Amino acid sequence: MGMRVAVLLLVVSVSLTEAAGCVPTTSPRCYKKSTLPEEDFICKWDKKNPKENQTHTLFIWNSEKKSFIMCANSGIHSERYIPLEELGITTKKMDIWVQTQVGNLTCNSSNISVIFECLVKYSAPQITRMKRSAGILSLKLDKPKDNKSVKYEIRWRERGSEWQNATFETEDSTIPDSYKLHLQKQTIYQIQLRRQAKLQPHLCKDSLQTLWSDWSPVVDVPLEIRLPLVTYLVGKEWTNGTRDIYLTWDEPSAEESVGGVEYKLNINVWPCEKPKRKEKLTLDRTYNTSITYSEARISIIATNKVGSSPPGEITIPAVKHLSNCDKPSKITQNNKTCLEWYKLENGETRTSTVNSSFNEKSFKDIEKGVEKFVRHYYFLHTMRKKHLQTVEMCPFYSEQGAPIKGPEIVIISTVTHESAVVSWLSIPVAEQRGFLLHYLIWISGQGNTSLHEVQANETSFKIMNLHPGASYTASIAGETIAGKGPNSTVNFETHSEEMGLSWQDQTIMSVCVVALVCTVICSVAVRRFRSKLIPKVPSPVIDTSEIRCPQDQDLRQTEEVHEFVLLLRQDLSKPSENVIPEQSTLLQGFGLVVFEEEDEVDEEGEVTDLSSMKSRCYPNPSYRGQTLQLPEPFHTTESTLNDNDTESTYRNGLFFETRILECDKTSL
Repeated sequence: MGMRVAVLLLVVSVSLTEAAGCVPTTSPRCYKKSTLPEEDFICKWDKKNPKENQTHTLFIWNSEKKSFIMCANSGIHSERYIPLEELGITTKKMDIWVQTQVGNLTCNSSNISVIFECLVKYSAPQITRMKRSAGILSLKLDKPKDNKSVKYEIRWRERGSEWQNATFETEDSTIPDSYKLHLQKQTIYQIQLRRQAKLQPHLCKDSLQTLWSDWSPVVDVPLEIRLPLVTYLVGKEWTNGTRDIYLTWDEPSAEESVGGVEYKLNINVWPCEKPKRKEKLTLDRTYNTSITYSEARISIIATNKVGSSPPGEITIPAVKHLSNCDKPSKITQNNKTCLEWYKLENGETRTSTVNSSFNEKSFKDIEKGVEKFVRHYYFLHTMRKKHLQTVEMCPFYSEQGAPIKGPEIVIISTVTHESAVVSWLSIPVAEQRGFLLHYLIWISGQGNTSLHEVQANETSFKIMNLHPGASYTASIAGETIAGKGPNSTVNFETHSEEMGLSWQDQTIMSVCVVALVCTVICSVAVRRFRSKLIPKVPSPVIDTSEIRCPQDQDLRQTEEVHEFVLLLRQDLSKPSENVIPEQSTLLQGFGLVVFEEEDEVDEEGEVTDLSSMKSRCYPNPSYRGQTLQLPEPFHTTESTLNDNDTESTYRNGLFFETRILECDKTSL
């Protein structure tokens, strides 16, 4: 009964103080950061109406003993540290609340019952490592300091979508916690985690105060960087034995760069330093440095949150000086100089094994340890202003020999009746066995042999003063200071002098002939095409010299002629009765001749019948197959016409126009 009264008075007091301006805080949240038995506790609460003159007091009440275990004043702060010694027993239920005082007014938060041993709140988990490969995201997490088993909750999502959740548990161990999450390929995700302590089940099974840690920060999960970076050598400057190089490289794709990318450079540019390799981490995509004349190697690796790219390597080759040079008898060295030498693989490429020395050495000492007849290379570097510089470099042999092979692939080209060009591939450096002085070329033919010397860097020679239509043999060999090597031989014949043109001229002539034939073919094709599209036009003139008039051709026999006008020209000053019967009329205006045969006449000499008039005329053969057509036989008319009158007649595609005198009563 007394307890009920106390609670009622507390409620009434809270209501009155709220009305008067005192606002209580939230219920206190008390916990420790691990399950270790010696761990202290901390209690926190939130202010609903913060004011500078507010003070707070934390009360812990033992309901079994009906006594206060703690009454701790925190002043204006909203948390209170509670040592384990002051708290005492932590396996019993206790009531806790916070009292707020504003001036003379006080108000209390809600009262909650807790078991302090069950109040464990771990820190938010931290992702120490992520690796994404083949759709699986592997996570490494920091372990709580008590190394106890933990229950985790993980959530993930694509950007802008809903969260998906899953839980997993770990075991008691000192090994960091891990988890594998299956994700879709080529998709960017965001993830968060939180964790909860696994407490004593008999004690905390029914506890409502089991606490989750705070969520870890949202972490973007990019795609893995699958390809090496593309690296560019922007430029290099040579100054006094030093090369200044400028490197730049491409950034990974946007999906691979989410969350940032860091670049790690493994540098091997100082051949005489120990250790030779050094690493550099940078966020930039450029790198500048100075190197010597010897070979330098730099590899660049891009690293994002889920892994690293394959190394993108760039090799800056050594400065080549492959001609013979004088070797100093002795190299004076000190702490600031070093000698570097190595074998040239295949005579040109540096091997992986590089020798260096900081001691005083002579070339005789170096030559004792290298192979005979094999080309080597040496550099002498000095240290100046904290940078190595190259002061000498030269290829060398411990002992030279003659070449063991002749030039490769000897061919003859540009052959004429008096000259030819011989070409070859250089002897490989590994088979020269020494420094090549020159090539020797022997030309044999017609009972004579001539010798020519060609510089070692030449690969062709023009042979002159040859005889037409003759056979020759060309032999080529390389020579070093130790002697000449084997010959490479090729046979050829010169052209006969009658051939005249060279093969180049013959080729040009052939091309011209082909072009001419193509032009003719195209011209004929165009003419045939035009003849099909454009109608034939008759020739306006028929040559009289080409007309043939066979006998007994009837005037009434006609052939069709289109679009042709025949105009009859007569001498109007002479009457028609004066025409001589056997006279032939030349129609020059039409390009044809008409022969008139004698008809039967009456006593007065007049023409009694003109129907027997015949034409023995053929058209000009150039008229393209079309034939002149004459009208029907002449007939008389009784109509009276005036002088200079004309009469027009159209028949069978021909138009006839005739001028008639009064005395002429016959019309054509």
